[in-house]
Amino acid sequence: MSSLHPFGPLQLNPNRVTRAVLLALTASAALPLSAAVAQEAAQTVTAPAPNAATSSETQAVERINVSGRLLSSAAATAEERRQQPFVAELLGMDQISRAGDGNAAAALRRVTGLTLVKDKFIYVRGLGERYSSTLLNGAQVPSPDPTRNVVPMDMFPAGIIESMVVQKSYSPELPAAFGGGNINIRTSSIPLDQVFSFSVGTEYNSLSSDKGLEYSGGGDDWRGRDDGTRSLSEPFRAAVDQYGSLDLVKIAQGLGGVNADNLAKAELINRNLGLEMNRDLDVREKSLGPAYDASMSWGNRFDIGERVFGVMAGVSYDQSSENSKDQERYYSITTGSELTPLNRYDDILRTEHQVKLSGMLNFGFEWDNNHRFETSSIYLQDTKDRIKRKIGDSIETINEANRENEFYNILYEERSMLSNQIRGKHTLDWAGDLNIDWQYTDAKAERRAPGEVEYLYVRSLDDAGALQSKTMRRSDNAVIYQFGNMEDNTENVSWNAKYPLSTEKTEWSFSTGYSYFERQRDASTARYKFDTRGFSNADLSQAYSQIFADTNIQNAAKRFQISDVTGDADDYKAAQMIDAAYVAMEATYDYTWRVNLGVRYEDFRQVSVPLNPSTGAAQGDVSKMLIEQDDLYPALSVTWMRTEETQLRFGFSETVVRPDLREVTPVLFIDPVTDFKVMGFADLKSTDIKGYDMRFESYLDSGSNYSIGLFYKDMVNPIEAIELKGSDGNLLMSFRNALAGEVYGIEAEALQKLDMFEGSFGQFVDNFFINSNVTFSKSEIEMQALGESNLTNLVRPLTGHSKYVVNFQLGYDSDNEDHTATLTYNVFGKRIAFAGIDGKDDAYEQPFNSLDFTYSYTVLPEGNLKFSVKNLLNEETEILQQGEILQKREEGVSVGLSYSQKF
Repeated sequence: MSSLHPFGPLQLNPNRVTRAVLLALTASAALPLSAAVAQEAAQTVTAPAPNAATSSETQAVERINVSGRLLSSAAATAEERRQQPFVAELLGMDQISRAGDGNAAAALRRVTGLTLVKDKFIYVRGLGERYSSTLLNGAQVPSPDPTRNVVPMDMFPAGIIESMVVQKSYSPELPAAFGGGNINIRTSSIPLDQVFSFSVGTEYNSLSSDKGLEYSGGGDDWRGRDDGTRSLSEPFRAAVDQYGSLDLVKIAQGLGGVNADNLAKAELINRNLGLEMNRDLDVREKSLGPAYDASMSWGNRFDIGERVFGVMAGVSYDQSSENSKDQERYYSITTGSELTPLNRYDDILRTEHQVKLSGMLNFGFEWDNNHRFETSSIYLQDTKDRIKRKIGDSIETINEANRENEFYNILYEERSMLSNQIRGKHTLDWAGDLNIDWQYTDAKAERRAPGEVEYLYVRSLDDAGALQSKTMRRSDNAVIYQFGNMEDNTENVSWNAKYPLSTEKTEWSFSTGYSYFERQRDASTARYKFDTRGFSNADLSQAYSQIFADTNIQNAAKRFQISDVTGDADDYKAAQMIDAAYVAMEATYDYTWRVNLGVRYEDFRQVSVPLNPSTGAAQGDVSKMLIEQDDLYPALSVTWMRTEETQLRFGFSETVVRPDLREVTPVLFIDPVTDFKVMGFADLKSTDIKGYDMRFESYLDSGSNYSIGLFYKDMVNPIEAIELKGSDGNLLMSFRNALAGEVYGIEAEALQKLDMFEGSFGQFVDNFFINSNVTFSKSEIEMQALGESNLTNLVRPLTGHSKYVVNFQLGYDSDNEDHTATLTYNVFGKRIAFAGIDGKDDAYEQPFNSLDFTYSYTVLPEGNLKFSVKNLLNEETEILQQGEILQKREEGVSVGLSYSQKF
């Protein structure tokens, strides 16, 4: 990583990119770097200050006298939420475990106003994942997903999470890139005593009873890591570097000139390079076994005189192979409003083999009560091997009764993130109890896709629809290989200082802080195609490995050729720098009113430079690719603590949502979540947001609590995904700014123990409680007419926004706490997947009713056996357009059994 200096932090590769990139980015740096100290941004709002809030928190914690493990945990997190100066939701470790959630994404969908999309991304109050941001222990970290700025939440296993804070109203110590909310994942802290725990589990999905798909050319180890068989070989890379292209003329030029002799040599070189590709890609069916997982953690505390040293370590492993059954269609519109299918694949089998591995190592040192130092190292790895088989029609066969396609796509990818952090907290009693906290985080995220392959067979059918024969498509691009790599490196350094002051009736605290963040991204993609036009039908009717056997490739008569089809700007480099500083004030008057007021200044610079795949030179004018923004972002929160049990909040803020690096790079890519083709757009603008919040909260001595709130967000230039014209049977998406948008709604939450009944029936239901929340909202954006996309509706809801979100949890705790059970229900309203064009209506993802059940039994002291069932209703996910299926996926029902033990 580079040194942290505002005039030299982002050293892009000088061999490939002109230094104008660096100069353009750094020339505008205005704020000097403060001393090498940092902040733990989101945690500062949760740490009690030595003022009236501390006294209030102490009294409140003492009032919690509920029984039952989950109810107590939920009440405790509700109490922490109560002390937050801004509107926030909290989710504790016990609540996550109780619901049987295996990762952060699954757990967060149970929070008020949150929905989960594609099992990875969180939508806050109906706003897309671009409107949420993620912190890890208060620090910004990079995403291993090349198509999104946010970290996929499914990468964080539940075992490393202590709690999660979802802040819905902005406070100035957080990054200004704040839309619907900010999620801070807080990892397990240093234990009070020695602790050791482990867990093992297994899960089986109903769709696994059907055979899945596999291929022999992967060569994975137990970690799911590629052994190199998928990657380009060194001879292949050397040839590309030597000749710059696999084109026969280019090779001949590299051999000394274009003549018959050199062209013949070039053909031989080209055929030999074809032998270097992985061709052991026959897809076959196999029986799938159950998923299994294991985790282990250990921690201890050591007293060294007056000093305290602590350590916490954990590791988890998860392996699964799962099927899903899908449908995919794409339509044009005819005269009137009728949809005509261009693509129709109704028989799709998708098998994903996935391995997740995570590790955590934390150290802590307390010099005394006033000084604490901590380090945290977290490694996350997620490997996925997906095989997809589609049988159906493309635009070429849709009108032919006796022909259809059998399409294969094999995608293997490795995603990983490594974060190292050091942080500290200090109270300077000699300086009037001045509180200082700081953090420095160095992180790296990588995505490696060493060999994505797709190929297609054409199937011939008889009049009854029975298969007669199938042959691989005869074409110069019968097979496409794609190799992709992306690496993000980030550094984040920051500090906060808070000074408390007391007057006769008012407790004051004055805060300030500084943050510096930098990111460097290096992304590359290479594509190659196989030519089968010289092969016979007899050749092409064989299995993949037989068609491209060594003898066929080496046979000059078959005119085999491998060509590079890497597009301009498939490679790109990008850099980002943010300098930020803030000041804030908190005043608590007569333990009745609390006012928080602050403003943040951010100086933002970003550049994304597409590169020529052959020369590595920058494409276009680099100076026009620079984005520079600086602005002030104020925040106000007022809390009226009207009684010991109730309070009323009001909040206002101005924030921004900036386009992602990939979205502003004019490069065609495949969205790995939707499988849509997507093209970046260089002229995207940032979205300015004004947010308003009001919420009433009630906290009872029993641990029950209630809240109801209103929210409104006004947006200028919201970024929307749109479909471009000329898709020709396949969706081609891009991004454009709308003129304006708004979202507003109401949300309510309740945690209630069912102890209001009398008699014997009442004694039974005393062990039950209800934890539920509901959000109703509405959104609207106004789009301008676009020449490249003939949008059907220029005024419509925001993409991804649901009008309602409902979470309901019925819990049971036995008197002796040996038995616990939870029934959890979640549903969201339909939401736009993408906007319609050319008269087609908008496409809507349909509501998904999720019903899960978990039961836990304490079979040994601190030893729990847990049984779980997910998707009890066996719901399917659907995207419809004018009532017609665009995408449909059968998820299946999952049954799990696990055992955990603490010592």
